[in-house]
Amino acid sequence: MSGVLWTVDKPLDFEAREQALDIQKSFIVQAPAGSGKTALLTRRILRLLAAVDAPEQILAITFTRKAADEMRARVVTALREAATEKAVHSAFQAAIRADARAALARDSEQDWALLQMPERLQIMTVDALNARLIAARPLT
Repeated sequence: MSGVLWTVDKPLDFEAREQALDIQKSFIVQAPAGSGKTALLTRRILRLLAAVDAPEQILAITFTRKAADEMRARVVTALREAATEKAVHSAFQAAIRADARAALARDSEQDWALLQMPERLQIMTVDALNARLIAARPLT
């Protein structure tokens, strides 16, 4: 993660990142490019997937399609890799793997089939959310 200042094992803002992973609270994450926002949000989505009744209960909003596509790809990649025995090489990767395995366990329990239907992940742009809201409430 370029741009992130790390101590031996943890980024300097480790405490703030851990607070943002608390799924009992809502957070807005703002930080410069290369600071690890997408990785943090990926972990948060994985943790939420391990706790919800349906993946559609989670809504992640960003400003660009590129960012939404990248976040969806990271979540799906984490889930796919967690389904394998592929080795991890850092504490950070191990943390993502643990979150993804918990999400996969919930997926299996609830029969979501997220790896076959990743479109169930509600990761979208502000514009896409607005379009969805308008489509749900047509003018009368």
